[in-house]
Amino acid sequence: MFEIQTPFSIKGLPLKPELSGRQKVDETLIQTLSALMAFDGESRRLLTCALGGSLNSVSPPVAGIQNLLSTGAQEDWVGGDIPTTEVMMQSKTTNTDNIFVNVGALAANNTGWLLKPGDILKISINNMNQLNIFFKSTAHWLDLIRTV
Repeated sequence: MFEIQTPFSIKGLPLKPELSGRQKVDETLIQTLSALMAFDGESRRLLTCALGGSLNSVSPPVAGIQNLLSTGAQEDWVGGDIPTTEVMMQSKTTNTDNIFVNVGALAANNTGWLLKPGDILKISINNMNQLNIFFKSTAHWLDLIRTV
């Protein structure tokens, strides 16, 4: 029999009573938790399935919407320290110039993913601070929807 050295909570799985101290765990519970959990490289996430048993792979609920407006040409924007799972963004159709998006590194002219006016991009990231936007021109919009 194993012991949980450091108890951890599992978001979306309310354990009663909550794990505390040196909880004894048998192989059956370890196998059950392994089947229910996934690790994305930074945190454990609870896997859910549909009534028919198939794994749910739908987008999680929206946690926030931002409308970014460039106030100057050659402007950089970096997201704040906000946990997320996915970000969908759209360059407004009224924009007259391109926007560049990069993850984990600064975006710049011709550095990152090119968003032409009206283009949509959906990416999976763990934190908004990984998102870097470069506006080539003044008064251009980028709409962001993030999930958790």
